[in-house]
Amino acid sequence: MQSQKDVFDAGLKGLGKLLEAAHAPSSGSPQDHIMDLLAGTKAAGDGALSDAHTQMIQDMTRVFEAQRLVSLDTILTLADRLEAAAAGQKLDGATAVRLAGRITEIQLPRTTLNTRERTEMSSGYWTDKHIEAERKLNLRAAIDKAGADPQKLRDVRASLAPVLRDTLVGLNYVHYAPPGAQVLFTNPAFVRSHDFYGSPDHQRTWLATEVLGSGWPSNAGGRLVGSLIALPYALAEAEQNFLIPSREQALIWGDLVPQMILSAVIPRWWNVTSTQLHWVGLNMAYAESALAQSALNEAERRRVVAVLDHYVPPSRLKKIERMLAEGEVRRAAENVVPSEMYLVARELAPGDRDSTLAEDLRKLAAAAPEELDPRTISHAFGTPKPLLSTSYEPALLNLRTFPTLMGYSSRILAESWESNLLFYAALADEVHMRPAELNLRVPEWTQQTVERIFATHLEDWPALLRSLRLVGDDVRQKARKQMVAQNQKTE
Repeated sequence: MQSQKDVFDAGLKGLGKLLEAAHAPSSGSPQDHIMDLLAGTKAAGDGALSDAHTQMIQDMTRVFEAQRLVSLDTILTLADRLEAAAAGQKLDGATAVRLAGRITEIQLPRTTLNTRERTEMSSGYWTDKHIEAERKLNLRAAIDKAGADPQKLRDVRASLAPVLRDTLVGLNYVHYAPPGAQVLFTNPAFVRSHDFYGSPDHQRTWLATEVLGSGWPSNAGGRLVGSLIALPYALAEAEQNFLIPSREQALIWGDLVPQMILSAVIPRWWNVTSTQLHWVGLNMAYAESALAQSALNEAERRRVVAVLDHYVPPSRLKKIERMLAEGEVRRAAENVVPSEMYLVARELAPGDRDSTLAEDLRKLAAAAPEELDPRTISHAFGTPKPLLSTSYEPALLNLRTFPTLMGYSSRILAESWESNLLFYAALADEVHMRPAELNLRVPEWTQQTVERIFATHLEDWPALLRSLRLVGDDVRQKARKQMVAQNQKTE
């Protein structure tokens, strides 16, 4: 790229190619088309899907506006008019000034720190310079000064490059906005502060996204540095500092919480079917039934313990086995996490000829083999594992939960936690929720789960399960109240 004009033209060309590849309509609003694509796929004629899709677009639009970004429609319309005027057509001055006003009237927040304080806080020369240049941008005055000069009009058009940059980067932030998105609502310069370069002694160009400068009172969550490669995790990592625990909570959940948030944001539920939700729900129900039977039957207990032995640490396994032998089924179940429950069902149900739940699972698998293929289920209810699998594609690796590293959390430990989405899927099946609605509910439930974790040391894994169950109890209670209210209306 030789000039700002080249950068701007390349951005517009890339945007056009993206919309073309996504088969977006050639007419209409580019901003609406992009937001529609970011929200996900919706099926025509399905009211539940349409409602969830509309709500997602509204939520993303709120984040977009909170960052004071400029709509693609405004940028493209003004750019087209300036290019046409530079080519010899008469410029509609009133329209151009109105569009320019929409851009320059956006009031960017001014820093409360002086130059020295900013330098001590973090290396942010280029981002500060970028924001300051946008603050001084006066398109209306530039258009008036350009008059009918083609070159000056093209220079005005090229000056839109930083604005387009922020909008395109912001759309990525909007798509991966974490539950609550408080870091995006409280810091309107968060997107503009993205530093692709880093500092001279610590360059971040093309490297994974990181959070820099968090913890400063005037920093409003810090800024992200590096490329956009690991943007979803970095946003989740920044957001966790804004979540307020309802009880005592150890700060050493620092790696697990971003992974939980990431697992709520990356998966989209548009193509998940009710049959798949019911499949997970039946497997969970079967595993609970197997645990209950193992408390009454020693042979059954040996079978269950043999499966758990592949996935449960020895100390916790001994505790579970002792509780089952003593008939304390509820306490034993509280020490088996949902991913382990699912694996128990997958290994025991196929050979169980006595259980009606196992029979139901076999019938369901025979009726919908493609929907319930293990790879399909893994993709639908798995979690992103950028460290373990070097991919953000959701998957179930069916691993034993990794232990702590010298008493601390780690990314590997966090990525081995695969229970949340399986639990939420079974919960949704229990309350007869449509899969599309999970696009809204899973982020909400995840935020509640994180805030309700009550544990002061990292080895207390059942604390996560207790938090999940508290959220599940609330969802069931609300579902029962809605059912009672609907029954009263029909009577």
